[in-house]
Amino acid sequence: MVLALLLVCVLYGGYLLVSAAFGSGEEDEPVTVVVEKGDTLDDVADKLEEAGVIESSTFFKLNARTEGTDIKPGEYQFAPGEDGDEILVALSSGDSVSKLQVTIPEGLSLKQTARAVEEGVGIPAEEFEAAAEETDYEYAFLEDPAVETTEGFLFPKKYEFEQDADASQIVDRLLNQYLVETRGLDFEGAQERLNLTEYELVTVASLVEKEAANDEERPLVASVIYNRIRSDMPLQMDAAIQYVLDEPKEDLSLDDLEIESPYNTYKTAGLPPGPIANPSLESIQAALVPARTDYLYYVLQADGKEHFFTNDYDEFLNAKQKSQAERESEATSLAVTH
Repeated sequence: MVLALLLVCVLYGGYLLVSAAFGSGEEDEPVTVVVEKGDTLDDVADKLEEAGVIESSTFFKLNARTEGTDIKPGEYQFAPGEDGDEILVALSSGDSVSKLQVTIPEGLSLKQTARAVEEGVGIPAEEFEAAAEETDYEYAFLEDPAVETTEGFLFPKKYEFEQDADASQIVDRLLNQYLVETRGLDFEGAQERLNLTEYELVTVASLVEKEAANDEERPLVASVIYNRIRSDMPLQMDAAIQYVLDEPKEDLSLDDLEIESPYNTYKTAGLPPGPIANPSLESIQAALVPARTDYLYYVLQADGKEHFFTNDYDEFLNAKQKSQAERESEATSLAVTH
């Protein structure tokens, strides 16, 4: 039989030194141990012993007190015979298997974020949408009368939530992350320079997020937005129309460009009434500090990896025709080979 517990007691300098090896060393199936809020170290040690993770709760407690471990509630999985120090690290990290994880990608709309939350956390998309359409969360950036939903402020990131988190708590967590991420940005300076509110700057950032083909282009796209506004030109951004469509399209039709909506930036001058997505920090930074250019137009290259920027309308038309011709040629070539 494998020696389950090794205890060495050495009297040295008047102190009793204790070395303990926790567990049996047998490789069995992992077991789940639930640490509830309010559980003491004694409670946790007893649970671990009862579950067969450790052989002696006494020596586990001694080691925990020596290390000064701060145990956090949650559900944890351990293999019988697992190293005592590793158990303590897991318990103090709070890396509970009961926590729900969800990743909110950059550039999702409120509705798309709701679907991501439903898939990751299990809260129905309708519940999240309803909570995200409320603006009575205690954040100054939501106090602007123009703000009608939390669209634009649901910061994209990987999150962990407790099993019992509800829709409002999740929305609040995303809003708080926006506050944390943007705390060091000079919104006041940007507002003075660009004569825009924070909400309008986030709206610009959302357009940048959806229109830029790569990170380097974000400040350039922002410059086009501001240059067109200063020139009293409609923004004519496809992403804003895509926002109001039931399903996004690869290419907009002429009928799409005639849609009656304040988000139709082909027919309505200036910015749309609010964000069309939840932008990344990089897009927010680009909206606050755009590149200094005279660009008024850009065309997505046929490879879809970058845009051609210009301030000349004829160059814009030529680039547009060239890109379209290259895409059609590539599509024809693919059809032939398949």
